[in-house]
Amino acid sequence: MIEGMSVLATVMVAYLLGSFPAGYLLGRAWGVNVLHWGSGRTGGTNVLRAAGPIAALLTGALDVGKGAVAVWLAGQLAPEGVVAASQVLAGAAVILGHNHSIFLGFRGGAGVGTSLGALGALYWPAAIALAVLLLAIIAISRYASLGSLIVVTLMPIILLALAVMGKLAPAYIFYGLLAWALIVYAHRPNIRRLLQGTERRIGEER
Repeated sequence: MIEGMSVLATVMVAYLLGSFPAGYLLGRAWGVNVLHWGSGRTGGTNVLRAAGPIAALLTGALDVGKGAVAVWLAGQLAPEGVVAASQVLAGAAVILGHNHSIFLGFRGGAGVGTSLGALGALYWPAAIALAVLLLAIIAISRYASLGSLIVVTLMPIILLALAVMGKLAPAYIFYGLLAWALIVYAHRPNIRRLLQGTERRIGEER
């Protein structure tokens, strides 16, 4: 009972951390409302279009940071027997909060940076490798959504490999699957535009 309440409290804290609307607040500081610009999301890509690279970099750093903090806190606060479950659920909750912020009428971003931050708290080399791959795909294709979808699809595969190698408990594979589901769901409009050839590239006008 106590363990269940502890996990529930951790998940609620993670959701609230995820809900912190960094991109929205930074956009406001630059004089724009990102909810009314481009994709209407609060993530780094839309902030880049709306407010420029400095605001986008700050947004990305904060979005990654809240994912890492949520999962790290879960590991610190959870009772010993439920650490993995607590971190898996906290990782999913922080992404859910980012994508559907309680402070923005359940609007938000797409969760990629936050998911990498959460992964970084579990196994930072994997997060760095995926972040480098994400930036490489975006640099080559100029499609942020394409890079995001490829990276998040690789996440559960990498966690499976880490589990097989004994680097992480098998339970963490479920974090990769939940992150994949939440982020692919958020990218449904992007997937349609990619298939139709109408997806916006980085650098294009709104």
